[in-house]
Amino acid sequence: MDPKNAANNIAAGSQWLSKITIKWDDVAADEKNLERIITQKWIAIFPEGQEAWSEFRRTGYPKLFPVMINNSGGKISTTEFIRRINFVNTEYETNPKGVQKAVTLLGGPDNGGTRLWWDKP
Repeated sequence: MDPKNAANNIAAGSQWLSKITIKWDDVAADEKNLERIITQKWIAIFPEGQEAWSEFRRTGYPKLFPVMINNSGGKISTTEFIRRINFVNTEYETNPKGVQKAVTLLGGPDNGGTRLWWDKP
């Protein structure tokens, strides 16, 4: 619950609410135990933001609430989040041919919603 803006609340039965526990469960499905492991790993590496973001992109865990206000104009998914960082303007200014080649290799536009080669669903 958002105490300042109820429009940001997430329903208790929502698909975004994780019900994973810390305790290992030998009879749980492999996917549940993977969520259990990666969620704990993500908590441990969270202070190292880049590493935590990379782990989230790689595995899809932990479950995170969707973006409530998405100002990307549809370029970035509200539920899959930002996938990469755009090339900076100075790169376009100083290395336009290299940037164009890199964007071609991306297989999509230079924006935060385009997945990298290792991040394909």
